[in-house]
Amino acid sequence: MASTSAELGSIVGYSRDASSGERALLMKAVALPAVISAAMLAAGAITCGIAHVDMTRLFLPYLSISFGVTVAAVLVSVFCWVAAMARVRADAPVQKVISRIRSRALLFLLPFVVLPLFLAGYTAAKTAIPFLVGFGWDGFWAQADRLIFREDVWRIAESWLGVGWMPFYSWFYTVVWGGAFMGTTALIAINAKPRRVGVFYTAMLLTWILGGWLMALIFSAAGPVFAPHFNPHLGKSFNGVALAIAANLPADNSLRLTQKYLAASVNGHTAFKGGGISAMPSMHLGAASIYIFAARRTKWLIPAVLFWLMIFVLSGYFGYHYWVDGLAAAVIAWVCWCASELVFRSSREGTPMGEGLFTSR
Repeated sequence: MASTSAELGSIVGYSRDASSGERALLMKAVALPAVISAAMLAAGAITCGIAHVDMTRLFLPYLSISFGVTVAAVLVSVFCWVAAMARVRADAPVQKVISRIRSRALLFLLPFVVLPLFLAGYTAAKTAIPFLVGFGWDGFWAQADRLIFREDVWRIAESWLGVGWMPFYSWFYTVVWGGAFMGTTALIAINAKPRRVGVFYTAMLLTWILGGWLMALIFSAAGPVFAPHFNPHLGKSFNGVALAIAANLPADNSLRLTQKYLAASVNGHTAFKGGGISAMPSMHLGAASIYIFAARRTKWLIPAVLFWLMIFVLSGYFGYHYWVDGLAAAVIAWVCWCASELVFRSSREGTPMGEGLFTSR
């Protein structure tokens, strides 16, 4: 009976009576990401004010999609908890699920409120970049790619992948990445241990604010597929990627629609959900790098690495990024993850700091 109870506690992760230390950890896991989110909102408001960009249309879309994803993640998680309890024939499963939800309710604020407000501030600041500093670094990053990889990387990626599966690749790069980002951030807040939630969210938001905004502002680049619009002399290198996409994807394809959607953000002074162009560094790869660090010593490590590799290749394949963008993002994510681990190192939860998100030992 004792072993069954221990197994159930590992599966469901509930506690009847949270200690003062556990409550302080919960507060810390929410407070630090909330502070970073507030800083990103302030940066977005300031840069949009300087650039005369309207950011008011960002909040409702981000909050509404985050609400839907969080509710879905809760339902999926509850189903998994109940299934796990059924496997060990646990008593009073409903009460245990309610206890689990009540003990972690504060963490639900992360995907439901903190993340969408952060994304609103990030999108606002990103949309302001071309109006503040333009895109002056594409030639430099293009040359860095050629120095490292001996060729424009979209040509390398196309030689590897061909064009026959381009519709699938476009779906993976846009829809799968977006679903993975929103779904993972919600599921981790609902299921992982509080200290691990704090490390994950703190590292993720630090990566986006330091890399996706500050570094993007300093080393602003549009990316290969957009670069010829701002730097015509780069057309010889990068017009081919746009032509390949136009020739192999229908006009209503998600990736082509996304490109038009992003291009519209530099033609008007209004920020909208998912808008803004910025290549260096790649937040597609920044987020994917955080998944790898979070998945250490778990069964999710290999899928996380494969996901990173696929997004890395496709970022060049579709001309959204130079491959140095992804490498830079990985380094930034690693620094932010290490810093977040240090911040939470003193937090006690009965497990070593180096374990992955979902290990139970």
